[in-house]
Amino acid sequence: MVIFHLVFDLSFFSIYQVETSHGFWRLFGYLTAGLFVLVAGVAVALREGRTPPSISGYARVFPFFKRGFYLIGVGLLVTIGTYIFLHGEGYVIFGILQLIGTSTILAPLFFRLGKKTLFPGIIIILTGWMITLPNGPVWLLWAGIHPVDYISVDYTPLIPWFGVFLVGMAMGAWLYPNGLRSFQLPDRVEQTLYLPSIPGRHSLIIYLVHQPVLLLILSVLYGKIPGI
Repeated sequence: MVIFHLVFDLSFFSIYQVETSHGFWRLFGYLTAGLFVLVAGVAVALREGRTPPSISGYARVFPFFKRGFYLIGVGLLVTIGTYIFLHGEGYVIFGILQLIGTSTILAPLFFRLGKKTLFPGIIIILTGWMITLPNGPVWLLWAGIHPVDYISVDYTPLIPWFGVFLVGMAMGAWLYPNGLRSFQLPDRVEQTLYLPSIPGRHSLIIYLVHQPVLLLILSVLYGKIPGI
């Protein structure tokens, strides 16, 4: 994610000529976003699997509502920040944080499916891939419907990205049934992966601060704040 956003910044602010709208870097960006959303789905399934059976009803789903609205709120800060920095052009309205937050709120509707969550996930992905959605008003951005001239530096609507989240939930149910890991790793592998796994435990913080840090570094190297 950090690597792709660095390359994107170099292109977006005309610091270095590199094509990010298609080709390798476009694919790299999609894979990065897909992995981000996929892991979020796995995490939701893992948390649900570790919830004691004695907890049911609203008490069982409330933590997911709370987390979802929290992520949407943080996403709103990204919206405000990008609106100010980009002078109201191409700013984030329904980006990846809004997507993951909304998906987390919707997730309890699919808990009973367990591994079968894979099937609605694939259907939603194929729908977004094979069907061109009509253009429409801004308030339908969440669904993948947007005005003809809409542009954004981060736009990840529910169709097809909620499908990726559901596939992640299915993977979580398969890899961590009842919240327990279903596979074994050699001790040497676990020790090797300990340090690389640390950033994964703080992914939200890294997501929020990495762009300001990148822009600060670019401003120091090039003597001005990119875009200003």
